[in-house]
Amino acid sequence: MDRVMALKGAPAAGVEGKAASMAPHQPDQPVVIEARPLSSCGDIVEAWSHLAARALEPNPFFEPGFLLAAAQHLVAFRDVTVLLAWQGTAEGPQRRLLGFVPVFPRHGFFLPDALIGLSDRRIASGVPLIDRQRAAAVIDTLLSPRRQRLIDGQGLVLRAIDRDGPLAATLQEVAGGDRRVALSGTVLPAGGMPRTVISAHAPDNPAGVKLVEPRAQADLRDAVEIILALEASGARGRAGAATLHDTREVGFLRAMTRYLARGRQCRVGLLMREEIPLAGAVLIGRGAHSWLYLAVENEAEAHWQPLHALLAAMRRAMPARRIILPADLAWEGEGGLSLADLHLASGARTTPRDLAGRAREAIRRSLSRLPRGGGGGLKPPRAGAA
Repeated sequence: MDRVMALKGAPAAGVEGKAASMAPHQPDQPVVIEARPLSSCGDIVEAWSHLAARALEPNPFFEPGFLLAAAQHLVAFRDVTVLLAWQGTAEGPQRRLLGFVPVFPRHGFFLPDALIGLSDRRIASGVPLIDRQRAAAVIDTLLSPRRQRLIDGQGLVLRAIDRDGPLAATLQEVAGGDRRVALSGTVLPAGGMPRTVISAHAPDNPAGVKLVEPRAQADLRDAVEIILALEASGARGRAGAATLHDTREVGFLRAMTRYLARGRQCRVGLLMREEIPLAGAVLIGRGAHSWLYLAVENEAEAHWQPLHALLAAMRRAMPARRIILPADLAWEGEGGLSLADLHLASGARTTPRDLAGRAREAIRRSLSRLPRGGGGGLKPPRAGAA
């Protein structure tokens, strides 16, 4: 009953998204997989946001406010395809979005396609958004070789997944009950990957230093500009690598923080002494976790680590929310994350009939590629693309 669709166009804006977001939970309905370009997902924002709120494992990097801003401003995100798992058929009135899996398809001719989970230096977690109530059904649909050939051969590779998280546990459960599915994980190197959870303890701040966390949209926007200026005044600015020096990057950051802040998924903190900024940080995320996206400190004050003091103060302000740091901030924390690339593949079928079927599928796919926003075949991003 499940099927794969590659759509060149998008439905009427708002209609599908509203109906899908309000549809009730119906476990008996079929799960349908649709593949469409990320740039064409603007009309399902409401359903997408509702899915993110009830996801098995929340991920701010795959929220609409992050990915749509990235697709608009950054070249590296323009070739991203999204696998959408829907409950019910396209014609049904009770359609509901159950899964959102952004990937880079790698097309072959006679070789099977491979789906590589979206990864980028700006994305610290690659866990897809999957409805917590229907996670096993969505994963089974993605993996089942009898229903589709999405991950035939080299399979689906999910990047930067928490090995101890709910998604990994569900994947192990599904794979354990199906011999056609192989699940393997390799721990990622620590450099540059998130691992540490900041502690609320830090040395006492000098007199006259205070934490400022703006709540109003206009104040938050001004705080982001202060952080950008502080970064540009330091070593990254002198090296020409500051965010303000890249028009695409600064446009993305401004749009992303603005969109996420509307849903209370973005915190911007400043450590101030009167009118002088000593450190600034941008955190994104919902629920129990926040991820440090951008952080900078005043070089003249670096001897007493104002950035460390800022993050500890932000943790104390919301003690129930853990702040996950990149590995290059080597402070003592409260544990860390074990991230892995998870490789999911259906069992190989090598009979002549299976090989002939795979060849026919490869020819069909080579003649009908998934479209980009402006047309043309999908390709993996070039190394170093913005």
